[in-house]
Amino acid sequence: MAPNLLGNSTLFLAETNSAEPVQIISKPGVQDVHLLPQVKPQIKPTKPQYRWQIVWRNVMIFLALHIVALYGLYYMITALQLKTFLFGYIVALGGGLGVTAGAHRLWAHRTYKAKLPLRIILAMFQALALQNHLYEWVRDHRVHHKFTDTDGDPHNAKRGFFFSHMGWLLVRKHKDIFIKGKTVDMSDLEADPVVMFQK
Repeated sequence: MAPNLLGNSTLFLAETNSAEPVQIISKPGVQDVHLLPQVKPQIKPTKPQYRWQIVWRNVMIFLALHIVALYGLYYMITALQLKTFLFGYIVALGGGLGVTAGAHRLWAHRTYKAKLPLRIILAMFQALALQNHLYEWVRDHRVHHKFTDTDGDPHNAKRGFFFSHMGWLLVRKHKDIFIKGKTVDMSDLEADPVVMFQK
């Protein structure tokens, strides 16, 4: 038994005397497990499980986007023209750049400063990615870093691989996300007219 460190003046050895007596067996290698003190397992109270509430609109949008992507892949193999491929490639690069250089690096982590024209371009590119508006994207990302792997984390990895990568986009957010989201400083975004226009 661990020593009591919370103010009771009992000593470690005194606490061991409270256990049931153990009979010492003189024959080496022979043990009677029934003579050892029985330890009852401690059951910790658990919080109620988070239950997914599927947002069917998001599921349908996900399905539609993936079906269109499969059709695009088929079309690319069978009848794609070079200019259509280049347009699609540029749009995909723009969306990726809008999320990585814009929403993530510029607005969520503030790793660099950008002038108005670049902020407008990055906001438009971020919109191409169809990943919510900037304000919500940045708030969720800041909450994710501040409350990692708790109920306040929008893509909590403790809920599984699928949930942390895609599933969190298909279900209602846990109520703690809204509570914790109000504690995150968003004043820099509220002062940015580009972000507030896109919101």
